[in-house]
Amino acid sequence: MDSSRTLPADVNRELLDELLAAKALLSAVAQIVDDGVIHLDEERRIVRFSPSAETILGFSAESLIGTKLDALLHEANASEVCTSEEQRQTHSVVLRDSAGEAVRVTARSVVLKRGAAVEGWMLAFAPKRRVQEIEQLKNELVSTVSHELKTPLAAIKAYTATLRTNPSLYESHRDEFLGVVEQQADRLSRLVDDMLLVTRVELGHMLRRRVSVSLDAILDEALREVHHDPVAHPLERRCGGVEVSGDPDRLRDIFRNLLENAFKYSPQGGAVDVEAHASSAQTVVTIRDRGVGIAEGDLPYIFDRFFRAQSEDAKNVGGSGLGLYIVHALVRAHGGTIDVRSEPGAGTTFTLRLPIR
Repeated sequence: MDSSRTLPADVNRELLDELLAAKALLSAVAQIVDDGVIHLDEERRIVRFSPSAETILGFSAESLIGTKLDALLHEANASEVCTSEEQRQTHSVVLRDSAGEAVRVTARSVVLKRGAAVEGWMLAFAPKRRVQEIEQLKNELVSTVSHELKTPLAAIKAYTATLRTNPSLYESHRDEFLGVVEQQADRLSRLVDDMLLVTRVELGHMLRRRVSVSLDAILDEALREVHHDPVAHPLERRCGGVEVSGDPDRLRDIFRNLLENAFKYSPQGGAVDVEAHASSAQTVVTIRDRGVGIAEGDLPYIFDRFFRAQSEDAKNVGGSGLGLYIVHALVRAHGGTIDVRSEPGAGTTFTLRLPIR
């Protein structure tokens, strides 16, 4: 409807504006969701067919508007879809694409009613392979986190049990054993913090404030949260007086994860370099280690959730596979970029560019 045309006197302009706004909102939602969305009328004719549905099935919306849903159901489909007046339903459905091939999907439908009368249905669907990918991701999360939790918990249990069952050791080894317990408890705490950060990343709730802070101060805070032996891995800084702009807590998380990574993947005695310089527009920080490096084939995936390099040198290094994913998301949240250069056996260099605001 063209709202610029002359309207009958009995049409409520406010109501019309609300309807147009609702239509625009529905159209915007359909543009951004990954699931295919089909809007059906009371006779199961297609009223709207979202861009994602076009991508998944290969049909254009124009070719389907006004046709019945049955035209999209493959002959292998065995279940009725959008015939029930139940409020919500989940179906395993076989649709057909524009080439006539079967596309197995998991679909959810919601009935649309005005009073007791059915006015149609909304049907959302995703290919089963995508659902399986999500399930696999969940399984990887459980497996990874379980493994990472077990190691520090086992150490805490062993050292506390030793102290409890051998009272004579308490005086002579108390500080040493309690130090290990505290260190492992810190490791657990960092893992929980990373999991919470992943949640914030997914929700987009990452930055609380933005201020200008000393990079040296941020590095000092990050180092306090990392198990770091300055003899085994000397840290060489060339960033005196440089400031960075951002949320101090999130900046600390960025450098904590990058430094922890550099220390973990460096051989004994491998120094880690941090250099920084600032212009009027941005601060550039490079973190370089002399560790095992990253294979060229792994580089495109290092910022993915749960990805861990499978090289012989790195396979025994622990980690949740979340650190670089968090770093990448937090750098982008600050409006910055992060690049990586690496060569197996020769180390890795991360370069951050953070805008000054």
